[in-house]
Amino acid sequence: MKYVNSMLELIGNTPLLKLNRVGKDVPANVFVKLEYLNPSGSYKDRMALAMVEAAEKGLTWNKKKLEPNGIVCDASAGNTAPALAFVCAVKGYKAKLCAYRPVLRGNSTRLKITGAYGADVCECSPPDEFMPEETLEEIPEGEQELAWVVAGKVGMQKFEDEHPGAVWVDQIYNEYNYIGQKGIGYELYEQLEGKIDAWGCATGSAATLLGVALGLEEKGVKPFTFGIVPVGSESYLTLQKECAQKGEFGVSKLNRRLVELMGLKKWQTEKSILQRMIEMGYPEEFYQVSAEDARNMANRLCQEEGIYCGMSSGANVFVALKIAERMKKDQNVVTVVVDRRDRYLGEYPNDVFVV
Repeated sequence: MKYVNSMLELIGNTPLLKLNRVGKDVPANVFVKLEYLNPSGSYKDRMALAMVEAAEKGLTWNKKKLEPNGIVCDASAGNTAPALAFVCAVKGYKAKLCAYRPVLRGNSTRLKITGAYGADVCECSPPDEFMPEETLEEIPEGEQELAWVVAGKVGMQKFEDEHPGAVWVDQIYNEYNYIGQKGIGYELYEQLEGKIDAWGCATGSAATLLGVALGLEEKGVKPFTFGIVPVGSESYLTLQKECAQKGEFGVSKLNRRLVELMGLKKWQTEKSILQRMIEMGYPEEFYQVSAEDARNMANRLCQEEGIYCGMSSGANVFVALKIAERMKKDQNVVTVVVDRRDRYLGEYPNDVFVV
């Protein structure tokens, strides 16, 4: 008999696909790791499991241990919420997961998926709950979304403080986020027999980009690394130009100012994964990609390769092809298919590239 005892056993060991049609006009091989085949539909299953299992051992920022019947909480812009809800459902924990109002586009399919796993889903607290409204109005419109992110995290810190059984896993600062993603690197090493010349992906918390790079480094492989962000993401990552080299990008100072204004104590004393990654020397380059370019490539991946993927995956391949243009025949460029497109149906046909 051949079977599994838990859906958690199906996380990881995803296939690697060579893009033979979309990648036919570049000299290097372009491969995508099909992470959308994880049980809840994205690569976030890996980090969700790693963070929850670390919390079970008390390996949290405040040493708080996740007890039986405990509550896992966090604020999420997208795939982390369904992934945490899935892991908590299988393990028997409650989940309190909040979304930022600016990302509640269309009919919020991702939140419906999260709720289907039994999580308590809510909208995050607004920024003016933690800072004067007149101060909030002084923040440029393009940077308002970051204020909502910080406010959401303040709300999670407050929820944890007020509920003895709750553990805030805080994906943006939790080292087990990128530790959980190292597995992608280990698998890539085996799948390509260590021949990985370039690796990169879209960057939100930066955990996947960093985790894979570290996983490969442990195997003795140090590929060229590239990061990707949406056009307009300067609120949390400052880039001097569309394709920025080392020294031309860094963590936004606005984030630190908002953290101080709203009194997010935890973030005042720790380094984010993004900051750690940059200090470690990753990546070599950062690219900005427009929603239109990401959407067009996602459409091509669906129509030419049969990959039903979201906008981040389109952005990943869009940049991977640029990297492959500069490389030689038989070199390998690798990126990731992040998630399935069905979780963005509420936005279709104007799907937005966000991380």
